[in-house]
Amino acid sequence: MSFALARSHAAPEATINVTPLIDVMLALVVVFMIAAPILVKRLTLPLAASRGTDAVAETVHLAIGADGALTWNDQVLLPQLLREQLRVLARKEPQPELRIEVASSASYQSFASVLADAKVAKVERISVLDASAR
Repeated sequence: MSFALARSHAAPEATINVTPLIDVMLALVVVFMIAAPILVKRLTLPLAASRGTDAVAETVHLAIGADGALTWNDQVLLPQLLREQLRVLARKEPQPELRIEVASSASYQSFASVLADAKVAKVERISVLDASAR
């Protein structure tokens, strides 16, 4: 007995599987929906106001001694008056630079409290020196 296979003599059908194409297109649509508002939104950065080169800001020296004693431009400063001095410093235009000189054996707590007071007073220009920098 012989078996005959049923074969059609029609031309082979050439089709493209479009499912992956649709998946990629949907992913791109989602990406563009997220990215488009970000690209359209304008980001404005505050620029520093140009200050004249002839206006040179002074420098204020604040020293923290080993025992926590404070000196402001070589003048003894009571810790209670530090906040007021920092507020006055922050209001000046242009704002002077505050240079904090810390003794090597000074406690971290005294240094941290001076930095916290400067932040509350909105002092913008601060530099920290150790005692060996002088």
